[in-house]
Amino acid sequence: MSVLHPNAGTSGPSEGQVAKELSESQKALRLLGFGMAAGLLTIPIHAIQAESLNTAFVSISVGVLLAGTSTLVGGTLGFLFGIPRTLQQDAKTPNSEGDAATSERRTDYQANTNLEQISDWLTKILVGVGLTQISEIRSGLFSVSTFAAQGLGTQPYSQVFAFALLSYFAFLGFLFGYLWTRLVLAGALRLADQASIGALAIKVQKITERAETTERKLEDFKKQSERDAAALNLAYRQLNPSPELPEVSLEELKAAVAAASRSVKVQIFNQAWQVRADNWRSDKSRMAHTIPIFRALIAEDKNDRYHMNHGQLGFALKDKASPEWDEAEKELTKAIEIRGPWDVHGWIFYEFNRAFCRIMLDPQFVQEQASDLEIRSGIIKDLHVAMKNDDLKLIIRDDPVIRKWMKLNRATERDIRRVE
Repeated sequence: MSVLHPNAGTSGPSEGQVAKELSESQKALRLLGFGMAAGLLTIPIHAIQAESLNTAFVSISVGVLLAGTSTLVGGTLGFLFGIPRTLQQDAKTPNSEGDAATSERRTDYQANTNLEQISDWLTKILVGVGLTQISEIRSGLFSVSTFAAQGLGTQPYSQVFAFALLSYFAFLGFLFGYLWTRLVLAGALRLADQASIGALAIKVQKITERAETTERKLEDFKKQSERDAAALNLAYRQLNPSPELPEVSLEELKAAVAAASRSVKVQIFNQAWQVRADNWRSDKSRMAHTIPIFRALIAEDKNDRYHMNHGQLGFALKDKASPEWDEAEKELTKAIEIRGPWDVHGWIFYEFNRAFCRIMLDPQFVQEQASDLEIRSGIIKDLHVAMKNDDLKLIIRDDPVIRKWMKLNRATERDIRRVE
């Protein structure tokens, strides 16, 4: 299968043709330079026929100046005639319905074309003046040749040499200036335009990327807001159940909490905490509705960063109408593990409630017997930590379950305090 070049089938020149034309033009410039050098060699040849050495030097100097002046004038004219013009054309853009393209003027920024306009005006003026004054050109050239011949010596053919010198270098200068303008200046202007267009394109691209990023952020924010609203709605339904609404499943809660933002997770936790704290004594049924929420928060905390989720779940499992002592003890142990040393981080209510759970889980206590040594040691250690808090110390002294356990195990308050 043959692969067509991108420019295949178009009327534009190929890269090889452009390179070949540039190479030929550069050869022409070099050829013109050789022609100028050859013309300069005629000046000392003419000067050696002077009457004296000083006259010869003057003749050479004047000849070089005349050649340079003629080259400058011719080159300036070639520059004016060779300045490229910027192509400006209508751009075709498709309409909104995707029908045939309609032609309309682009509103893009374009390069400053004042130099082109000045060049156009001057060339038209020069051509116009030249055509209207064509009868005066011959006499003008004769006058200029006569004036220039005065500095080339007194030879009878000095005026002819001056005319030839002026014409020769003016013509070569015109050709050199024209070709140089078309080759060098046009390329430089093209590169400058491309650079400016490229810089503008980069800026437009950056602005577009920022706009797209902002749009994505807004879209993400909108989606996250919807997920947060859904999570808050499910949490509210869980904490405030209604017979008119379907029951919220644990899997629904887990999915909603997982999709919620961190701030909403904190808000859901605080709501559940408040409901548990307000109802653990008076309305245990409503307090139990917080358990699925704490479980959902724990499921989302994959790295076990937050001990309060486990702690609140342990409290709720312990204080429900039908306590789950074993699960409550496990959650409180996990909370203590995540929390770290109590004397650094506090939260010693965990130890107090775990001690209570361990007492209720002790089969020896149910039979009103002393606990095994290992169980007794663990409970006393937890009570030792709990007594660091004055409020908990009063509860330990007054709670009938704890007082009964201490009596069965012959553990005094002094024994608990002495534990290290």
